[in-house]
Amino acid sequence: MLNKRFSLKFKLMDIIVIVFCLLVSGILMGVILIRNNAISKNGRYVKIYHNNVLIEKYYINLDKLENDQIIVLKKDDYPKLIADYTIELSPQKGVRVKDITCDDHTCENQGWVNMVGLPIVCIPNNVYIEIVSSSGGGDIVIGGVIYDHQRA
Repeated sequence: MLNKRFSLKFKLMDIIVIVFCLLVSGILMGVILIRNNAISKNGRYVKIYHNNVLIEKYYINLDKLENDQIIVLKKDDYPKLIADYTIELSPQKGVRVKDITCDDHTCENQGWVNMVGLPIVCIPNNVYIEIVSSSGGGDIVIGGVIYDHQRA
């Protein structure tokens, strides 16, 4: 049974706190989107790793692509793959994995990724795909030490 003193009426202070929280979250979201947009204007590059090794020939400037591009990592070239691994690049949409053969399809279900620093990871195939910025905006602070994952 409900307590008779229970009420869904908001007091003035409740409304002020809610509005303040919405404003702060909106401002933070705007700053994040503006920062990400500024980073992407400096040049976005797609890096594809297999077995923690950068595949140099697929280090591609996403902003200079004129058309969509398909990359196929062949099982013959990369024996630890389960099967051929298809990656699609688009200058507008970003990067995605499509048409793979593994049990969970997590990387394929992630869809298009267009943000700098948001990776696509396929554990069964040991493939890691990320978009990085040419401006070096990918520094991470770990335990007070700056670690630049782009130069590691």
